[in-house]
Amino acid sequence: MVARLIYVFALLGSALLLGLGMYLQYAQHLQSCGPQVLVRYALMLAGLFALIALITGGGKVVRIAMSAGIALISLAGAVVAAHQSWPHRVPLASGGIGVNVDSLARSLPLADVLPKFFAGAGECEKAHWTLVGIAGSEWALIAFVVFIVAGAFAARGK
Repeated sequence: MVARLIYVFALLGSALLLGLGMYLQYAQHLQSCGPQVLVRYALMLAGLFALIALITGGGKVVRIAMSAGIALISLAGAVVAAHQSWPHRVPLASGGIGVNVDSLARSLPLADVLPKFFAGAGECEKAHWTLVGIAGSEWALIAFVVFIVAGAFAARGK
């Protein structure tokens, strides 16, 4: 029961963050950059693992596999979000985030299927919006850390 609540939380959390990203991109006209696109991939995959876990409602093996999937995808998303957040707190002398990940984000398969969702052309070195002084990439980092912890609890829970 605890695991199912965690999966619902992970699914709703990822959907909320993806929806917020779409709102900011299309209603507020803020352009996404490459790392933000990769964060969207991670959010979508974490939500997908949570959805599969909810639909199957399987036994211990499925619960552990889906929880591990959520945790691993969230770990990758946390790394990208932390990499994107770093210049917001410690500006680089070069003015960039150090690594160009736009080509990687464009080469992933879903970029062809959902081009508007995974379009990225903006700049990442500056936070374009904040909520209570925390930039969007930092909110994603917080969410991914929570998803990692939640995945660990879901793997152990019933």
